Amino acid sequence: MNLTAAGLPSGATASFSPASVTSGNSSTLTISTAASTPPGSYPITITGTGPSATHTASYTLTVNGTGGGVTNGGFETGNLSDWTTAGSTSVVNTGAHAGTSAARVGSTAITNGDSSIAQTFTAPAGKTGLAFWYNVSCPDTVTFDWATATLRDNTTGTTTTVLVKTCTLGADWKQATAAVTAGHSYTLTLISHDDNFAGDPTFTLYDDVTLT
Repeated sequence: MNLTAAGLPSGATASFSPASVTSGNSSTLTISTAASTPPGSYPITITGTGPSATHTASYTLTVNGTGGGVTNGGFETGNLSDWTTAGSTSVVNTGAHAGTSAARVGSTAITNGDSSIAQTFTAPAGKTGLAFWYNVSCPDTVTFDWATATLRDNTTGTTTTVLVKTCTLGADWKQATAAVTAGHSYTLTLISHDDNFAGDPTFTLYDDVTLT
């Protein structure tokens, strides 16, 4: 009888030892998960296929979150550790919302397309919201340049736009918020877009990313 497992979440793998058994014998199923596997409960179907019959059994796999939430959300480390970066990104030590540092996404010189920082985290127990502060330096119009931010719930596969495309100049710091569910895995992406047009570089400062 050959053994298979179905219904595994992303990043999880299943192995049987041995992979097939004869009547009266047993096999051990081992399921391994990765850091990217979203927390949650998953119904796993184990199927044994033989020459004259097929049998199934059900098992619930529970993946627990690691907790901890967002790390280096205030950028007071002086760098972008724990964040995944793309395009032009840096940490600046002037004009922070609080503390001494903020993330600058984009540049004071013109750039082409999106620059971003992103972090994947698990919402700890007792946390129901996410908040961050942003300060957009956009001398153009939202047709061409903007700041935006998305929050993907990796557990449910849905994405929310936390900050719609925004182009302001001299508006100072504003706060954006979104709801989160404890135990769910999320990816927050903070973006600044510049159209590479000479004379009007756009960049965005982000700071104090927290779970509440």
